[in-house]
Amino acid sequence: MTKLNGKEYDLSKSKDRTEYWTEYAASKLVGKTIAKVEYLSSKEANDIYWYKRPLAMQLNDGTWMYPLQDDEGNDGGAIAYGEKDTFPVLGVEDE
Repeated sequence: MTKLNGKEYDLSKSKDRTEYWTEYAASKLVGKTIAKVEYLSSKEANDIYWYKRPLAMQLNDGTWMYPLQDDEGNDGGAIAYGEKDTFPVLGVEDE
Protein backbone atom coordinates (compact mmCIF):
# COMPACT_ATOMS: atom_id res chain seq x y z
CA MET A 1 0.00 0.00 0.00
CA THR A 2 1.12 3.51 -0.83
CA LYS A 3 -0.14 6.60 0.96
CA LEU A 4 -0.78 10.02 -0.56
CA ASN A 5 -2.60 12.87 1.14
CA GLY A 6 -3.87 10.55 3.86
CA LYS A 7 -5.35 7.97 1.48
CA GLU A 8 -3.96 4.49 0.85
CA TYR A 9 -3.61 3.09 -2.66
CA ASP A 10 -2.92 -0.49 -3.74
CA LEU A 11 -0.74 0.16 -6.80
CA SER A 12 -1.13 -3.45 -7.95
CA LYS A 13 -4.75 -2.53 -8.86
CA SER A 14 -5.37 -0.58 -12.05
CA LYS A 15 -8.04 1.69 -10.56
CA ASP A 16 -5.89 2.59 -7.55
CA ARG A 17 -2.86 3.22 -9.81
CA THR A 18 -4.88 5.61 -11.96
CA GLU A 19 -6.30 7.41 -8.93
CA TYR A 20 -2.89 7.62 -7.24
CA TRP A 21 -1.05 9.08 -10.25
CA THR A 22 -3.92 11.47 -10.99
CA GLU A 23 -3.83 12.71 -7.39
CA TYR A 24 -0.03 12.90 -7.46
CA ALA A 25 -0.06 14.98 -10.67
CA ALA A 26 -2.80 17.21 -9.29
CA SER A 27 -0.82 17.82 -6.10
CA LYS A 28 2.16 18.96 -8.17
CA LEU A 29 0.41 20.90 -10.95
CA VAL A 30 -3.00 22.32 -9.99
CA GLY A 31 -2.73 26.06 -9.42
CA LYS A 32 0.65 26.40 -11.12
CA THR A 33 1.14 28.55 -14.18
CA ILE A 34 3.60 28.27 -17.04
CA ALA A 35 6.13 31.07 -16.63
CA LYS A 36 8.49 30.26 -19.51
CA VAL A 37 8.77 27.94 -22.52
CA GLU A 38 11.81 27.03 -24.59
CA TYR A 39 13.20 24.03 -26.43
CA LEU A 40 16.07 22.16 -24.79
CA SER A 41 19.36 23.24 -26.31
CA SER A 42 21.50 20.82 -28.30
CA LYS A 43 24.03 20.87 -25.44
CA GLU A 44 21.37 19.96 -22.87
CA ALA A 45 20.10 17.13 -25.09
CA ASN A 46 23.61 15.85 -25.79
CA ASP A 47 24.49 15.99 -22.08
CA ILE A 48 21.73 13.45 -21.35
CA TYR A 49 22.40 11.42 -24.53
CA TRP A 50 19.20 12.43 -26.31
CA TYR A 51 18.79 12.85 -30.06
CA LYS A 52 15.64 14.95 -29.78
CA ARG A 53 14.98 18.31 -28.15
CA PRO A 54 11.48 18.64 -26.63
CA LEU A 55 9.67 21.78 -25.61
CA ALA A 56 10.34 22.54 -21.94
CA MET A 57 8.03 24.51 -19.66
CA GLN A 58 9.05 26.27 -16.49
CA LEU A 59 6.34 26.62 -13.87
CA ASN A 60 5.92 29.64 -11.65
CA ASP A 61 7.63 27.77 -8.78
CA GLY A 62 10.81 27.32 -10.87
CA THR A 63 10.20 23.65 -11.73
CA TRP A 64 10.93 22.63 -15.33
CA MET A 65 8.72 20.11 -17.15
CA TYR A 66 9.40 18.42 -20.47
CA PRO A 67 7.90 15.43 -22.24
CA LEU A 68 9.77 12.14 -22.41
CA GLN A 69 9.71 9.42 -25.04
CA ASP A 70 8.94 6.91 -22.30
CA ASP A 71 8.91 6.70 -18.52
CA GLU A 72 12.54 5.62 -18.52
CA GLY A 73 13.57 8.99 -19.97
CA ASN A 74 15.19 7.57 -23.12
CA ASP A 75 14.57 10.69 -25.26
CA GLY A 76 12.41 13.76 -25.58
CA GLY A 77 8.80 13.59 -26.74
CA ALA A 78 6.20 15.67 -28.55
CA ILE A 79 3.24 17.39 -26.86
CA ALA A 80 -0.29 17.30 -28.23
CA TYR A 81 -2.05 20.67 -27.97
CA GLY A 82 -5.81 20.59 -28.42
CA GLU A 83 -7.21 18.24 -31.03
CA LYS A 84 -5.17 19.19 -34.07
CA ASP A 85 -1.89 20.74 -33.00
CA THR A 86 1.42 19.30 -31.82
CA PHE A 87 4.58 20.84 -30.45
CA PRO A 88 7.19 18.68 -32.19
CA VAL A 89 10.51 17.43 -30.97
CA LEU A 90 13.51 18.93 -32.75
CA GLY A 91 16.73 17.13 -33.57
CA VAL A 92 19.97 18.20 -31.92
CA GLU A 93 21.14 19.26 -35.40
CA ASP A 94 18.20 21.71 -35.69
CA GLU A 95 19.82 24.33 -33.48
